[in-house]
Amino acid sequence: MQVSEECVQMYRYIQRGQRYRWITFKLNDDQTSIVVDCVGDTHSSFSSFMDSLPSQETRWCLFDIQFRSLDTTRSKLMFITWVPSTIRRDTLKETARVKFNGVFWSSTLKKEMPAVVCSYQASDASDLAWDNLLSKACRYEKDPVDLEWRPEQDNGQSHEVTAY
Repeated sequence: MQVSEECVQMYRYIQRGQRYRWITFKLNDDQTSIVVDCVGDTHSSFSSFMDSLPSQETRWCLFDIQFRSLDTTRSKLMFITWVPSTIRRDTLKETARVKFNGVFWSSTLKKEMPAVVCSYQASDASDLAWDNLLSKACRYEKDPVDLEWRPEQDNGQSHEVTAY
């Protein structure tokens, strides 16, 4: 399994804080490489990220999670492996294979993203609750984190979400 050059390039953009708040990755149609699935611009909401995740397919995601610590807004790149518990295929064996591959191939993608220090695996929407992600991302922070603070919301504005 290989990771497309586009995935690496998108990782570099989000790592430098440019253009994107989140990126989702998937297997290509031939199931021979990992490719970019969808991206959300720097002002995309958390709900647009959640809406981009399918219920019958695995995805790997980079999410730039923002939080407040000592009156300073900070962010960390979080790698999320999305393997929904709702995946169903024709046979139990095929269902197990799809779920296994979702977890197994995440390590291939993570090798291309050395600055990502926080990983999380989710199987349903409750796993992706903001509080869960925030507590995972801030686990080793020395300074106290404001758990009530949230990044600015959409305010009804339309922000770019691009499917590839």
